[in-house]
Amino acid sequence: MKRALGVLASAIVGVMVTAGTALAGYPSSPEPTTVVKGTGGGGGTAFTGGSISTPVIVVGVLAVIGVTALIVARLRSAQEA
Repeated sequence: MKRALGVLASAIVGVMVTAGTALAGYPSSPEPTTVVKGTGGGGGTAFTGGSISTPVIVVGVLAVIGVTALIVARLRSAQEA
């Protein structure tokens, strides 16, 4: 039960971190007369205005630390037994 709650909590936090920025400007839509300049095929990745890289990196690092702590704890308990 603890494990299921932990996974559920992690999933909720992950969704909240990534969806918060994605929906920051909702509901805003451009005017119907918007003119997009420079559509000559410049290439590259489209800029959506969201900058979620830092929170996602923090969540990833915390997840790695948690998994490492879990593995170390299990190894120590196995050596004591």
